[in-house]
Amino acid sequence: MRYIERVTLSGANPPLRSGSASQTQLEVALLTDVGQVRPMNEDSGVAIALPEGGLFVVADGMGGHNAGDVASQMAVRLLQENYLSQKSDSPGRTTPERLVKTLEEVNRQVYAEASRPDRRGMGTTVTALAVDGPNALIVNVGDSRVYLLRGGTLTRLTRDHSWVAEQQRRGLLSEEEARNHRWRSVISNALGSTGELKLDLSGLKLEPGDLFLLCSDGLTGVLEDDQLAPFLSADLPLERKVRNLIDAANAGGGPDNITALLVKVQAVPAGQKVPPYELPTLQGDGPVPARSLMGVDTLETAPLRPPVSNLPFVIVLYLVLIGVIVAPDPYRTYLVPVLFLVGGLVVYGWWRQRQGAVDARADLEEGAQPTVNLDGDVGEEDDEDEEDTRGGFSSRF
Repeated sequence: MRYIERVTLSGANPPLRSGSASQTQLEVALLTDVGQVRPMNEDSGVAIALPEGGLFVVADGMGGHNAGDVASQMAVRLLQENYLSQKSDSPGRTTPERLVKTLEEVNRQVYAEASRPDRRGMGTTVTALAVDGPNALIVNVGDSRVYLLRGGTLTRLTRDHSWVAEQQRRGLLSEEEARNHRWRSVISNALGSTGELKLDLSGLKLEPGDLFLLCSDGLTGVLEDDQLAPFLSADLPLERKVRNLIDAANAGGGPDNITALLVKVQAVPAGQKVPPYELPTLQGDGPVPARSLMGVDTLETAPLRPPVSNLPFVIVLYLVLIGVIVAPDPYRTYLVPVLFLVGGLVVYGWWRQRQGAVDARADLEEGAQPTVNLDGDVGEEDDEDEEDTRGGFSSRF
């Protein structure tokens, strides 16, 4: 278990300052744990103090030995670097635009890394909260979540990008059916899984006393929403609240890595400058392409993999047929089956490569291929000995 001590963020790093009357003041606690079952921690998180507030991220990698830990750590590191560079390189961009551009660049780099043979299947969820003066912006890719406790009421601000959640939104599954469905861990959208990023983006005005929870599904897979509320409402220091959340998930079996990040709004000065943009709202009934959000001038979609050439296979098949025709009669009886076997293998190899190119094109154009999240392949029972498909942790203040 790794615990990041409570830190008061008031807009400078370094040094961290508190008590400024002109800035939104935040208190943060971040904790991650490997859980009771998984051999490694593939979750990552980061909390960054900024003059206007801060950036807070939780990522839950997938891929197991195919580098789920690499995916989450890479996403967190690149998100931090690109978000800060966007601010200095493009000062005219609004915070929502910076978030979208940043995540597109991170997606591009993680997707490129996932094209390596030893990284196939690599990807990660990303859930981020950007505090921009009096505003909060929430962006989500995957099934990690953001909650808000305000006035004693707990509200989920994100929607899961998973097969089960999609069926529930369409009215095909009830809440109870979704909670216990064997495919509840199959996610339909992840950072780095396709060349075109899809995400949810929303925003709200901050109020003093607001408490945000960012977490991986290692927490929400054990504790239901109504079980989270008492932990967050308890009159305890922030670091004790986050520790109690992790302990409760472990007490419930700890089947996955668990990460919880709490951000409490201590003060929202009335006189601070209001950012010059409208707060975004969730669109449609699921994640939308980043390029369609708010008219942002986003990166071009990653190019499709090179098409498979048919010429080598046509030449080989032609030579096989010629061999059958010109072979002398004494050898034809033995040669024909061998040539047909070789031809069949060549055709099969051509079909497999061509199908791979078609699948890659479908991934990029539709971005709808489900990805196994945690607990097993689609259509198969969970296996206690199954290799971990998530995983690593990093934090920076």
